[in-house]
Amino acid sequence: MGCRHSRLSCCKPPKKVEKERELELQEKLDEQRRALEGEHEAALQVLRASYEQEKEALTHSFQEAKASLQETIDGLTSQLGAFQAKMKRVEESILSRDYKKHIQDYGSPSQFWEQELESLHFVIEMKNERIHELDKRLILMETVKEKNLMLEEKITTLQQENEDLLVRGRNQAVVSR
Repeated sequence: MGCRHSRLSCCKPPKKVEKERELELQEKLDEQRRALEGEHEAALQVLRASYEQEKEALTHSFQEAKASLQETIDGLTSQLGAFQAKMKRVEESILSRDYKKHIQDYGSPSQFWEQELESLHFVIEMKNERIHELDKRLILMETVKEKNLMLEEKITTLQQENEDLLVRGRNQAVVSR
């Protein structure tokens, strides 16, 4: 069964050569597979590290902004409540009742009451301006809050993408084995 040459020992039988070749190819393929798996794992580790860093940075900045905004909103809310309470007390104040009684008793207000009324109007106008400023700040805070919500959505999306990458990486590792 050997070769067609006159000497029997000059060539290896074909099946043996094929098996050796197959083994060599299998070894080369295994070596290439291991190299690709190593590269894949290294790239995956870099992606994971990058993702984690970005996620931590976004989460940290979001938490800081959220805490700051909540603090500002709480402060503005309490200021607005206090101001509204003061406005109600001014409206119901003794001065207001005395002024109305004076008008009923004597007709037109005296010079003193006119000055008091002007003073009250001035204070109310100042408070109204402050309310408008607080409203503007509240609107700004709501805008920042919306941006924070968008950042939360981005974090969720990045987490989902990371999960997808992890699954794809595992699937590639399984397929390459």
